[in-house]
Amino acid sequence: MDYVKIKASEYATYTNLSLNTVKNRIRAGVLKGRKEEDGVWYVYLTEEELDYIKGLREAKEEKEKSLQTNLENLKSTLEGSLIATYMSTLMQKEQQKEQLLHELSSLYTLLAIREKEMEFLTKELERAKEACLKKEEENKRLKLAIDEKEKKIKELQESLKMKEHVINQKELELQRVILEKDREILAKEMELSAMRMELERLSRKE
Repeated sequence: MDYVKIKASEYATYTNLSLNTVKNRIRAGVLKGRKEEDGVWYVYLTEEELDYIKGLREAKEEKEKSLQTNLENLKSTLEGSLIATYMSTLMQKEQQKEQLLHELSSLYTLLAIREKEMEFLTKELERAKEACLKKEEENKRLKLAIDEKEKKIKELQESLKMKEHVINQKELELQRVILEKDREILAKEMELSAMRMELERLSRKE
């Protein structure tokens, strides 16, 4: 479907809305449009929609023009002046009513935007919660793995201590055996030395 692009400000003029209201309706998806690269907000309408809002604007202007003419004619007499004042008051009230309706429409549009933002934030919060739960589960798994590693390290440390104790005992036993052997060697050397001395004494006697 082909669309006609008009500035949001023009659409606001045609529909007697404020520019902010038009922008809010675009943001809420009520109107087709967007802010383009030139920084200007645009509304996209079909040819029929554009002709319709132009027709509404022209009809409203004709009606206001006709009413204004009738008021001017009525003001020529006292009774007419009173009627004109009354009708002018009615027109002001009608305009105020229309303005309030536009403001209410704008508020509803803002509410729709806020609801969409709230829905988006709620989804983001749910995703963040899910991510946190996954992180917590991962942390639990890591903690269990760390606890298992620490337990294994403690077991290895205990085993190492026992092996060191056994090695120390073996070293002490070895040193004791070496000491005994040294004593035996020393005793043999002393015995051998005594025998040599005895042989030398006997040799001298002969």
